Amino acid sequence: MKNNAIRKLVSNYLDGKLSVQQRARIETWYLLKNEEVSQQEFEPDYDGLNSEIWINIEDKITDDQQIVGKKKRISIYTALPTFAKIGIAATITLVGIFTYLSYNNKNQQEDKFTVSANKDIAPGKERAYLTLADGRRIDLANVMNGKLISENGLEITKTADGNLVYKINKLKNVEPGFNTISTPIGGQYTVVLPDGSKVWLNAGSSLKYPTNFAENGRNVTLTGEGYFEVAHIDGKNGKLPFIVSVNKGSDELEQVKVLGTHFNINAYADEPSVKTTLLQGSVMVNADKGQAAVLKPGQQSKLVNGQIQLQQADMEMAVAWKNGEFVFREDLRSAMRKVARWYDVEIVYDESAPEKLMLGGWMSRGTNISEVLNHIQLTGKVHFKLEGRRVTVSK
Repeated sequence: MKNNAIRKLVSNYLDGKLSVQQRARIETWYLLKNEEVSQQEFEPDYDGLNSEIWINIEDKITDDQQIVGKKKRISIYTALPTFAKIGIAATITLVGIFTYLSYNNKNQQEDKFTVSANKDIAPGKERAYLTLADGRRIDLANVMNGKLISENGLEITKTADGNLVYKINKLKNVEPGFNTISTPIGGQYTVVLPDGSKVWLNAGSSLKYPTNFAENGRNVTLTGEGYFEVAHIDGKNGKLPFIVSVNKGSDELEQVKVLGTHFNINAYADEPSVKTTLLQGSVMVNADKGQAAVLKPGQQSKLVNGQIQLQQADMEMAVAWKNGEFVFREDLRSAMRKVARWYDVEIVYDESAPEKLMLGGWMSRGTNISEVLNHIQLTGKVHFKLEGRRVTVSK
């Protein structure tokens, strides 16, 4: 293999110039190779060229831990979770990476998951329902842009870019009610609340909120997943806290209290925990059993069995959905739950399906389901069969 070909591949990865599929294949190759090595004694036979290049990679990894301008580059090593880092430096060569990316066309055809064009499934889109205080229900995907409601000093507008925006001129002695915006499986939407706070809702989620926040607090209730950018506002008694209540559908309750900050809450009923990830500002997380914790930027809380656990967050992965991406640094079944919500499909596991297959890589949420399944199937450890809206997973 030519020296400059290897160097160019690594340089393009570190500079973020590879395609989604190329980046995904590199990460997947690392994960698979590490798994193979963990199951057998293996001593690689490094030649001088690969040793030299590996040293260069380690130097670049150190450099990538520093902020370049306002953007932090992601290296091959730092892009992977801890389990994938163990033993990598001692077991993996760049010759292997290039071989993996360049395997012959015959193998590509054998491994590729294919569906006919009329049977493929398109990605989710901007879809939501607004339920007003008087019980009226509006399908936001089927109404024209512009002013939807204008009464008693409250205006609700649907914008051209898919936002629902509230504006309060002056409420006319009307008792404030509650509205609910809900997204179906395969839908997402954004709402600007009466206080100016902005909330992105992921598929299969809902947000209940008052049409006019009372001065003793701003209280909303979330199911599913939402990303919040909370506005600073003042009341008679100082800054008004913004409180998000979460109920997973079990006895696990959580409240997130903030003044103004950016954070993500994942509270789907089929997830093993409620995850709150803080990107900016400060939040206090309260569990129903009395435990509380204050998060700093870059931290994530997990509510498991009523107990709060703190850990460093993978922020790129936590908000990938909001940015129109899948970021897979997780096990297969966790990834497939995301796929199921976005493409509105049922996932069925054959008894041969792997229990603990770890994935690594990026995919756009704007692609058809076949592209995502092809990407995952590149591991060579899993196979998919699409029948209608059912995806069967096998080995």
